Amino acid sequence: RPGEPIWGSSFGRVAALVGVVVPLAFLSGLLRTRLQRSGVAGLVVQLGAQPPAARVRDLLASALGDPSLEVVFWRPGVGSYVDARGRAATLPDAGATQAVTLLEGDGERLGALVHDRSLTDNPELLEGVAAAARLALDNARLQAELRAQLREVRASRGRIVEAGDAERRRIERNLH
Repeated sequence: RPGEPIWGSSFGRVAALVGVVVPLAFLSGLLRTRLQRSGVAGLVVQLGAQPPAARVRDLLASALGDPSLEVVFWRPGVGSYVDARGRAATLPDAGATQAVTLLEGDGERLGALVHDRSLTDNPELLEGVAAAARLALDNARLQAELRAQLREVRASRGRIVEAGDAERRRIERNLH
């Protein structure tokens, strides 16, 4: 209406609301991005101390805000994935509730992050954490592979001892 202040009309109220909400939403997004970047920077510092594989998983899960995160390590000689304890691991199918971010360095597969599918909506955070993970993953992967090889050596040693005992018993029977 002519002569009515703009703040009194419905249009004026909506304009005032938009004028307040849009800048606040922009600042909120900017603050969230800065906090995520500082979280990734802190992650890189913590991973620089070369924590054990289980701690790497905890740090990555915290940075992503995903307690269900799994870190699996690629065993190039075997062609399969193992978890931090050296046990065989498989990646989820494409239709699963979890998504997979493959980690590669120098053209070689290092491992993968198995995380909540909702994290794919924030590719910048996911890629930042994945880059930090690549820095620490090679060392952690070697530790996991060593544990897997140790399991194999222990199993092999057990088979060798059992075979030696069986042969000793056979010779004793033949001598009697």
